[in-house]
Amino acid sequence: MQLDYNKAQEIISNSSILYTEAELSNVIDKMAATIDAEIQGELPVFLTVMNGGMMFAAELTKRLKNPILCDYIHASRYGDALYGGTHITWYRQPKQELINGKSIYIIDDILDEGYTIAEIKRFLMNMGAKNCKVVVLVNKEINKEKPVYADHVGVSAPNHFLFGFGMDIFEINRNIPQIHVYNN
Repeated sequence: MQLDYNKAQEIISNSSILYTEAELSNVIDKMAATIDAEIQGELPVFLTVMNGGMMFAAELTKRLKNPILCDYIHASRYGDALYGGTHITWYRQPKQELINGKSIYIIDDILDEGYTIAEIKRFLMNMGAKNCKVVVLVNKEINKEKPVYADHVGVSAPNHFLFGFGMDIFEINRNIPQIHVYNN
């Protein structure tokens, strides 16, 4: 994929902040407290969906007080496109011994249509996970049924192109500390 810095800058200039850095920090604090209470007495595996989930996972996991195991999975429906296709490409899968018999928390930036996360959850349950919970920073309101829903959601967002806090524009600008919405 060709990185298009100029097009990314154009998208940024035609966007507005949907959630500030302070708002997101407050939401993540609350999510971490809820999850911490939920995992007491367990040693769960927190599986980050790369690349988008890494910013959120870092912020969430550093707020947890209980011990956890961390790993990542990399699967995508997007490839080079702004919108997901129908085929899931697997770039990295976790080891069987990490998943088998464990409580798994799938950490991702956004639950959009839900196909990728539904496939990841199905795959992990087939690997022998004790259970799988989905944790997303953003639930996009797409006005249609999703194949999976998140167990823990930070914020809701309209069905528009979003970026920042892990969500990219042409693979760049994941490091923007707010969530922006493109005003197209």
